[in-house]
Amino acid sequence: MFPDFTNKLTWFVVTVGGTIILTPTAFKQIFYNWLVATFNLNSGVQFTFAELESSTADYTLGFSLIALALIHNVANRYFIYKTGDIAATEAKELEAVDRALFERFLAEFPSNSRSVVLLKEHDFGNSYHDNNTDEIDRFVDTWNTAETEFLDQELEAARKNLYQKMHEFIYRLAQSSGYIHTGPMLSAVPDAYRGAWDWPEHVDLRIKELNDKSTECYKLHQQFVMLGRRKLKC
Repeated sequence: MFPDFTNKLTWFVVTVGGTIILTPTAFKQIFYNWLVATFNLNSGVQFTFAELESSTADYTLGFSLIALALIHNVANRYFIYKTGDIAATEAKELEAVDRALFERFLAEFPSNSRSVVLLKEHDFGNSYHDNNTDEIDRFVDTWNTAETEFLDQELEAARKNLYQKMHEFIYRLAQSSGYIHTGPMLSAVPDAYRGAWDWPEHVDLRIKELNDKSTECYKLHQQFVMLGRRKLKC
């Protein structure tokens, strides 16, 4: 319906060439004489146009225009094809880099890891084992470098958001928790209130904050996993 400029130009040149070939010589003679007369009228210089004895030159010109237009169009289409082919190859190479990085993420921070289960199921009003945050700690420690940035902008934006929220959560958890006796169990409830039925408001607020942050981190983790699988087909 709306061809690009190259196609329009091709059809215009082909049409001109076809018109030159198909137009009877008498009509062309009249047209040429009109052009000469118009030029003479405007320039004040008298030019003459010889009578056409043969239209061979017109056929040559017409077929030449058509051939050049078609050659130009074929060459342009080939250039567009090769450009698209190169772009597709580059896109596949970039995708392969992101796929390898995403597979590393899944290996280090899978959905069935202890940390993800902690984020999904744990109520921080209860104690938890210190190794339940290992995957989160590793992610926060190692996934903020140039080597762990995704080339795809949407994936990288999601990774940055996940990293920021995980960092905020684990930092707040570390501030709020302490070992029970000699470990390895940790609790966000202060020793003075552990086991009590009624906690002070500041303890309730602390537990609620940790539970809300852990739920948010879990959802972001799952969204990132699904985004990576959808974009990288893995």
